Amino acid sequence: MRKGIGWLLGLLGVALALSPEAAARLKVAAEVRAQAEAAYERAYPDLPLWREAIRLGEEAARLDPEAPKVWCFLAEVYTETGWWIRAAEAWQRYLEKGGAKTPAELAGVYRNLGYLAYERGAFEEAIAWYRKALEANPEDAEAAAWLGRIHLELGRPKDALPFWEKAVALDPSPKNRYFLEQTVKMAAFGPEAVSAFYKGYAAYEKKDKEAALVFFRRAADLAPDWIEPRRWLGRIYLELGLPAEAERYWAEVAGRTGAADAKYFLKLAREAKTYGLAAARAFFRGVAAYERGDLEAARTAFEAAVRENPDYAKAWKWLGRVHYEAGRFGEAARAYERALELNPGDAQAKYFYRLAKRAAGE
Repeated sequence: MRKGIGWLLGLLGVALALSPEAAARLKVAAEVRAQAEAAYERAYPDLPLWREAIRLGEEAARLDPEAPKVWCFLAEVYTETGWWIRAAEAWQRYLEKGGAKTPAELAGVYRNLGYLAYERGAFEEAIAWYRKALEANPEDAEAAAWLGRIHLELGRPKDALPFWEKAVALDPSPKNRYFLEQTVKMAAFGPEAVSAFYKGYAAYEKKDKEAALVFFRRAADLAPDWIEPRRWLGRIYLELGLPAEAERYWAEVAGRTGAADAKYFLKLAREAKTYGLAAARAFFRGVAAYERGDLEAARTAFEAAVRENPDYAKAWKWLGRVHYEAGRFGEAARAYERALELNPGDAQAKYFYRLAKRAAGE
């Protein structure tokens, strides 16, 4: 968005295009706009300087309603202050009066109107606004993605597919590729399941995990062969600190797909059932660090695991191993000793406990 000072310089030739009265109002409006931009951290139409800039711009429009520059000024100010419906009208007037090719700002305005409609549940109106955004700027990947998203939420995967294809062509981000892939699959699962799945995703985006669970469970019930709702259920239950519930879904995903990530989360859920999620996450961070040869990161993670749960025998044993390999034999012996207190039958821990004590000279 151009700033007020730039506009002030750009208005040097306005008198040639506007009536003198309109040019005078627009010149002052640009000065007030520049003052507003300097005075406020955020732009709102009800702040005094912004209100005055808008009033002067609207006066200029009344004095010379055929001048594109007046409507361009108003469109920019309405856009900058988030007065979206006025901005859409002003950009349209600007184009009707001979303004330049549809500005990118107009697509942004339509997107914002689409989002406001979506937030109040007016999905068909939201679709209409996002379509206008895509017409205004055919390269608008965000508008394409929102059209795909809303059609999915309404249970229309076939209608959503071309928009996700367009979104990926314009912006092949992981999120867009994910939803294109899922949309292709969703066509097989029926509109109710698809709608429930996407409502679950929308609720999760808003951090309403309880609502997300309801929708993903609905999708899973409606489409027993669909793996993706079960992945999300496993994920959310873990995030909520409910590993027993998560285990059920990760066991199903791992059993049906054999996917490495599902196997990992299944192990995590099972450990978390016994030792707590924070301790289990730290434990697996330690194992991963050890496997890549980073003994210090592994030590830090295993120490975090036993802080979270001092009765975590496996974490004590791994901590002993890391200390031993780093040459900290006294610390290793103490960690192995604690592991044996918790699990006296661990023959391997007994063996390395003796080695560590001997190496430490104890």
